Amino acid sequence: MKDFLANHTGRVALLHLEKGDDLLKSIEEGAAKNGIATGIVVSGIGSLRRASYHYIGATTDKPRDEYITVEKPLELVALQGILLEGKAHLHAMIAEEGSKSHAGHVEEGCIVQYLAEISIVEVADMPLGRRAGQYGTVTHFEWLEGSQAN
Repeated sequence: MKDFLANHTGRVALLHLEKGDDLLKSIEEGAAKNGIATGIVVSGIGSLRRASYHYIGATTDKPRDEYITVEKPLELVALQGILLEGKAHLHAMIAEEGSKSHAGHVEEGCIVQYLAEISIVEVADMPLGRRAGQYGTVTHFEWLEGSQAN
């Protein structure tokens, strides 16, 4: 285990996504527009017309992902994740009518139906990046060049 410590949080960004917006792209665009390179997506709720996500499909050393796209009325029940170097790593819980739910790593192609409300807390003093690890597609945190570990 590695741990990374921030001493200061920064601003809080509230993003209001509208019909037709791509969830992942819009969050990254909103972070960039507001100059947030490192942050924590602490909440996200709303409605979707399409959800695209993946989840792990094996427990072997070599990762295998299973990709899913669902097109129907959906509720974005929960969204959380991390922004590093302006790139989002997000996981979501999505519900459809009845008792069926979907959960996993958010991919491009999650399209807002009516609205989505996202909150991001900026981490002001943690210049981290995400780099490929020993398992290829699985990444790890790394201090960016020129930064000092806390």
